[in-house]
Amino acid sequence: MRALVFLALVISSSVSWAQESRARMPKVTPEAPSYLTVNLINPEMRYERANSQEIEDVKPLNFSFGYQKKRLSFLAEYARYSEDSGNATSSIERTHQELLVWGRYHLVNKVQNELSGALYGGVGLGGYQEEVKTTLMGDSRTDKENIKMMSGLSVGGEGAYRLQNFGFVAGVEGRALIASDFDPNPVWSVVIRLGVRFAL
Repeated sequence: MRALVFLALVISSSVSWAQESRARMPKVTPEAPSYLTVNLINPEMRYERANSQEIEDVKPLNFSFGYQKKRLSFLAEYARYSEDSGNATSSIERTHQELLVWGRYHLVNKVQNELSGALYGGVGLGGYQEEVKTTLMGDSRTDKENIKMMSGLSVGGEGAYRLQNFGFVAGVEGRALIASDFDPNPVWSVVIRLGVRFAL
């Protein structure tokens, strides 16, 4: 009987000690996941000076993909657009395409259950190339420029809805795009991003 009482006391003391030890241990915060984002729908509007010297808007075809880890994210973005002017006798068609890599710092990150939101600022660096096709009386000539450097500054916000390791993301971003040949310089731009993201 004494042996049973002694054994019960030992077990009780061991359980109490284990509970106290767990209570004293610091809580480990789960590491924030990293994300891969693919944005296939990116309506954009830019404001450039046309041949008439008036500021007009152009709407590039834009898509991008990015990677985010905690407060830092990187985005590779491709954009392309064409514009033409003239008549049936003479015309000029200009095609612009560019590739930019953005680095962004998320100033505000909020997560609540499946929803998350962020405000960020970023800088971009890349290059662009333009091709001009001139047509006169049925004869055409195409001139392609060398790749030139460009840069940019951006501020924006985005929200996401997460379903386990998959989710949807939407955001809006304002940018200033800078290059020596841009008119005006910088070119102001607004882009809306709609895409999907995957937890890694």
